[in-house]
Amino acid sequence: MAAVLTFEQNDAVCQDAPCGWILYTAIERERNRFYITCYEKACEKYGMTAAVGIYEPPLRWDTQAKAALAKFVIAAKPAFVINRTRDYRLAQALETLGVHVYNDSLIAKLGNDKAKAYEFMGKRGTPMMPVCEAFDTPRWFPAVMKSRSGHGGTEVFYIKDQLQWQEWKTHHAKALQSYLAQQAASDLGRDLRVYIVGNQITAAVLRTSATDFRSNYCLGGSIALYQLTKAQRTLVEHMIEPLAIGMAGIDFVFHHGQLMFNELEDMAGARALYTLSDYDIADDYIRYIRQSCPTCQ
Repeated sequence: MAAVLTFEQNDAVCQDAPCGWILYTAIERERNRFYITCYEKACEKYGMTAAVGIYEPPLRWDTQAKAALAKFVIAAKPAFVINRTRDYRLAQALETLGVHVYNDSLIAKLGNDKAKAYEFMGKRGTPMMPVCEAFDTPRWFPAVMKSRSGHGGTEVFYIKDQLQWQEWKTHHAKALQSYLAQQAASDLGRDLRVYIVGNQITAAVLRTSATDFRSNYCLGGSIALYQLTKAQRTLVEHMIEPLAIGMAGIDFVFHHGQLMFNELEDMAGARALYTLSDYDIADDYIRYIRQSCPTCQ
């Protein structure tokens, strides 16, 4: 089955340059109507247009799928693509066709495979809690079992001791390869999201929960704007220096008060940011694309 791209309107083909695509899966498109409106308004503000596309992943990214996508791209000639599908393979295929993709395939890969993100950030010397494969007995408890591809606090489990780990392992026997085990940070129910636009730190939100070890806003956590210290800013800037981030969130947990890398969200939500401030991160993102995309000049 070839890759499928469908659009809400018959405007996938660029009539007025610069114009591009904003791609979601069908489910994520429905969840992100607010952000789509923000993107569309910002595109209009900066003299661009964007068609919202629905992406249905192919069963295999084979020659047939890539050829079908290439035919569509050649006909439509998008100046840029905002990839909100979480599929790095789609980003890779578009990049091969010469399309400017935000975020690029590396960011999409790191944002949707925690094992690859930990490996990448570990090579940068980034502080993080110890991690191992889920089928190995953790050398420390309490531990957090987390899906390699989970988002929004889903598929995350707090394990207080070896007995609980054995029970969890038995229950999840068929899915062990898709999970990681990580030592739990000392400051449970407290984490920090740092927002990045154009490889620049633009905002940070502290999330806390008094009832859950997870502090995600979508799970009922409390939120507050957070001012990074000079040392914390230096840490984040060092982490992202080799990357080309269009827009993303970098999440940290606190271990005895120190920031420890938790995950990179290539499709970071910003409800908390819009709730707490007048900062329009979608507008900032589109402005960055207008300035950085060669075919948008």
